[in-house]
Amino acid sequence: MDYETSLSWRGPYWYAGRRPKRNSNGDAPEDLDVSLLRMFERSTAPPTALPAAVVIDMDALGDHDPHDFLIWLLPHVKALPCDVPIYVLTDGGSSLPQDIQATAIIDRVVPDDVLLMLICIHQRALMRSEEAQLRRKIFGRIPGFGSAPHHTGGSSLMVVGLSGRFLEWQDASDEKVEVVGAFDGKMAVEYMSMRAFDAVVIDAAFEDAIDYIRQIRRDARFAGLPVLAVCEDEEDSALLFRNGASDVIIGQNCKETLTQRMITALRFGKRRRLADRILAESQMWLRQQIMDGGLGREYYANYLKTCSDALAARGLDLWEMRLEPASFGIEVTPETDIDEIYTTLLSIADATSRDEDLVCLVKDLGPVAVLKNQAGTIRLQKRISSILTHTVR
Repeated sequence: MDYETSLSWRGPYWYAGRRPKRNSNGDAPEDLDVSLLRMFERSTAPPTALPAAVVIDMDALGDHDPHDFLIWLLPHVKALPCDVPIYVLTDGGSSLPQDIQATAIIDRVVPDDVLLMLICIHQRALMRSEEAQLRRKIFGRIPGFGSAPHHTGGSSLMVVGLSGRFLEWQDASDEKVEVVGAFDGKMAVEYMSMRAFDAVVIDAAFEDAIDYIRQIRRDARFAGLPVLAVCEDEEDSALLFRNGASDVIIGQNCKETLTQRMITALRFGKRRRLADRILAESQMWLRQQIMDGGLGREYYANYLKTCSDALAARGLDLWEMRLEPASFGIEVTPETDIDEIYTTLLSIADATSRDEDLVCLVKDLGPVAVLKNQAGTIRLQKRISSILTHTVR
């Protein structure tokens, strides 16, 4: 899984039943958390502070009609200034409302540490998707730009294993989704490298399932792909989660619930894939600008303003890092090949930063890195300094 260890933005949890556990690095205090059931029963609106996530355990609704609860909740969620992760915790026998709009539907046995990790992962995924849309709007497209094979094609579901339930998975998925089977993890990774898949179902014996999940997660191209693992014994579920399963399907599930869990996973996977494709295209476009002396200052100023405004909605700051040679102990003289120095700095920054961070050459300004958190600037500074110490004399 695309592991994250800290929240991208901090805030209260909106919860019904299950309150997510806090991490130990300065997360928001628990007394700011919002009990949605209490608010619903009082017919009052949640506070306006942006939540880190919304978590709803369907069993916690008790005698309340889930449909009525969602009719009350969803307008408050839509009124938020930006997207937040929404989780529905359930089991195979629970009936879910058709109008539920979740980031993920997860079995309620998910361990606390895994739930927190998923919140961190989905926070970053939402920000990557917003970054991709922002770049497409500001930078445009490259005419005739292709895409990597694992980004290409319509929505598809990969089913891995020899359980004999392939037709059940096909029946439970959306009719517009193509379902492809693979005998094992190696075959699955091979297929997934040839065309796009938006989610994976691992339907195999426990030991094999662990092995298949690890094979998929070891490939960086599929680190963020939703992986649903089938589990016959609830006691095995925690290990499946901790080895990279996005959700664990325990025992028998009613068809309607299973379909909603799969469609939700596929929807998230497709959104992630589209963001990956746009970010790859924008990175190529930015490299092309180097041939013309760098990104235009107007483009750059527009990006900084738009991105800064988007981050402000989450209470975050944008961190601009000028990659000036002098900052890394490089003396620039009239004889210095400045273009070579710039290329080296950009190459290191591009390899060290995340693909949703902007690394580019700006006209009349030089190489820059625009990051979404201060920790990224510190990490990048150390990485560049370390490499240059051994490569530049």
